Amino acid sequence: MIPSALNLGPITATLVVGPEGEHVGPDGTSKSLGGQADLNWFVSVRRRAEVVLTSGKSYVDETYRAPVNAELAVLSRTLTASDLTPGVMLISENQAANFREAVKYLQSLGFERIQCEFGPTGFLALSAVPSVEAYLSSEKLSGIEIFTSRHGVEFELVSSAELFIARIGSVAVH
Repeated sequence: MIPSALNLGPITATLVVGPEGEHVGPDGTSKSLGGQADLNWFVSVRRRAEVVLTSGKSYVDETYRAPVNAELAVLSRTLTASDLTPGVMLISENQAANFREAVKYLQSLGFERIQCEFGPTGFLALSAVPSVEAYLSSEKLSGIEIFTSRHGVEFELVSSAELFIARIGSVAVH
């Protein structure tokens, strides 16, 4: 669930981390890092989107399925359309050379509400884009503190009720 005090903009990026700031859990995915509160946050942010954008690596590693009420777009230099589930949109390097350009490409197709789901590289790249609201979530505040310290980014804690959620990027101050 999205905290009531949080008014999300049209373009969001999210990343869940464990108590040590790790983005991959024991099962090799991010799914094992969060509990029910994180799942509720993830689903509610996704539900707002017209399209979910992820990387080819995340698509493969996380065994992505298309969201029920949104398109799924995959930014990849190596995957081809035949590697993707039918109906999943491939954004190749011909359309976008980086994460920021992938968001712009989706906007050029008419998408306004975009949810970005990448690993740390894509998440941090998008957190530097003023139009993207980047949120880090963790069941433990230590996870956010360690991740942001490791990557040299500032954060602003926006929720700490059932789940710690922090805004990362140019507007965040901690």
